[in-house]
Amino acid sequence: MGTKRTYKGLPLYWHQETIENDHRWLESIIRNTAPFSDAWTKARIVQLAYSIPKGVKTQILYNLPLYGAYTSELEIAEALRSTCNLEEYPDFDTQVNEDYVIRALNSWHNKQFAKAVSRNFEIYVDRQYPNGFLVLSTARTSLNVDRQLPPLERFRPLFNIAEMGRMMRMANFEHLTLKTHGYASPAHRFYREFMAEVESLSVKGPINKIGTLENRSVYIGYHWPSEMPLINPGLWSDMGEEKGISLKFLLIVFLLAWISGTGFYILLTLIVVPVFNLLGIELPLSPFWYGFNWDQNFNLISEWNWVTLTVFVLWLLLMQILRISVYQRDRYRAIHYGAPDLAEFFWRLDKVLGENPYTSMPFYQTQKEVAIANYYNQNFPPMNVNLIGHSMGGLVIVNVLRILSDRFGKEDRLEYEKNNMGDYLQLDKLILTSPDIPLEFLREGRNNYVRSAILRCQEIYLFSSDRDLILRYMSILGNWFSEPSIEMSGLRLGNVYLKPFKNSNNQIDYQPYIRVMISSQSAVQPTSAYDLFEKFNYIDCSEMPGLNCISLPLNIWTSLIIDLTNTLFFITRKVDIHGGYYFTNTTSFDILKLLITRDGLSATETASEINHLISGKPVLFLPSHQQVGNSSEEDFYS
Repeated sequence: MGTKRTYKGLPLYWHQETIENDHRWLESIIRNTAPFSDAWTKARIVQLAYSIPKGVKTQILYNLPLYGAYTSELEIAEALRSTCNLEEYPDFDTQVNEDYVIRALNSWHNKQFAKAVSRNFEIYVDRQYPNGFLVLSTARTSLNVDRQLPPLERFRPLFNIAEMGRMMRMANFEHLTLKTHGYASPAHRFYREFMAEVESLSVKGPINKIGTLENRSVYIGYHWPSEMPLINPGLWSDMGEEKGISLKFLLIVFLLAWISGTGFYILLTLIVVPVFNLLGIELPLSPFWYGFNWDQNFNLISEWNWVTLTVFVLWLLLMQILRISVYQRDRYRAIHYGAPDLAEFFWRLDKVLGENPYTSMPFYQTQKEVAIANYYNQNFPPMNVNLIGHSMGGLVIVNVLRILSDRFGKEDRLEYEKNNMGDYLQLDKLILTSPDIPLEFLREGRNNYVRSAILRCQEIYLFSSDRDLILRYMSILGNWFSEPSIEMSGLRLGNVYLKPFKNSNNQIDYQPYIRVMISSQSAVQPTSAYDLFEKFNYIDCSEMPGLNCISLPLNIWTSLIIDLTNTLFFITRKVDIHGGYYFTNTTSFDILKLLITRDGLSATETASEINHLISGKPVLFLPSHQQVGNSSEEDFYS
């Protein structure tokens, strides 16, 4: 034992003024953290050092009491080690010993425990497919709702990211693909979809013609805190937990409604009612000047109160609808939780890939320490990274690239480091599926905030659909008051489609367009500075089964019929107009498999393979090397 105690000894004794908060905090860590991970283990160590608080029921967790009042650090270490299969949790086995227990208790005694257990992400490995990993942001959807962890029978928690770095280096992984989800994707649904995806990507057989994850490829699913509209518990528990804030909100809305309702009532009775009376139209409101007749005052006050009450109810209903739709809540979490936590994951992964993360950690076997140190003294080639973002997940990915670009250099002129995400990670492909990003993303001069980040990509693939009604209609409501311009709120990148036209050689070519309502306009307005646009490969999935259920061609007469039909089938769950790209039986998923499993193909070879996959399918493809024409004028369907 080489670590000295800064506390007197065991067991520890609760402080009366903090006991309630302390034991609740520890129990919250245990409920919301991956079992046998570093943070979870430290919280269990502190619990086992205390006796059970008064009024708390005795609980058993992994065959140990929640609170143990142990009298020695060695006892705690041996007790924790007895709760799991040490061969299954090798880093837990390597690190959890008497010194580790003392360091954890020292951090608690020195009031540095929050720093010791603060983790913005945690990692799981797929037990069935060892090149599949889950990375989860540890932020919760609500302060009053616990996280839903992955099923432990399928996913094994890693002790920390150092374990992941060691696993990746030992397995000589060369390629990494990370995919994240979009709006309204709760954890349980994300886990289910990820398991289907990694199984489809790993299966052997005829699918090899497209590509499968090989032994040196990693597939990572990243989940940031997202919730279901209407039914998520946090939507309703927050208001009950914070009654004072809820009452303050109601008061503010009532006062604003009273002021606006009064002004509206005066306008009606002073102008509108007299005008209608002159026209011989009777309205159930009295003219404003009736207020000078004291006999009519009661009616005026009654009418005025009904108008203000109606305004209050309508405003309250509108604000509650916006709240329970969770769009802005998810958008906030995507930007402020999802993107920073994922950026930290890549930064730390790059660090552990490049150095021995165990040099300062205790080992039981000296030979093992020397072997790992020697292994990390070797030079390793950088890993190629593919990033996939669906819907609002595209916003997460773009902001991650922006953060990493700021950290690792923004100079566009440094050609040799353009695609660096660090020292050992290199960005290869950026794949956006139905991204909930303004179309301004494609406009030169308006995308300065992501330019340095996007230029780091070797290739960009955009999977989109004009028939994605979630983006076409719902997104404009959610972004109407948050985007800098109306055009940004109403035109989303995920709604770009490819419109056919005849070129000068009388051949059919395609050009990116986007529909406004029944009219459409060119989605791209190229300039002489075309370096950003030329990386975009457009894949139009508008008519692909799974996303669409009606094969009518798009024109001014059929557009609304198509929208109404797809809406009906979406409500009845016959199609998924927004998320069907990842159905494992779709053409789009076959293309995704190709892009993330067939490395080393040239741009021409990749385009040829994609054209082969979409042959005879209702999917259109415009490769990046095919120049996009300029047609900025408004156009109508023919």
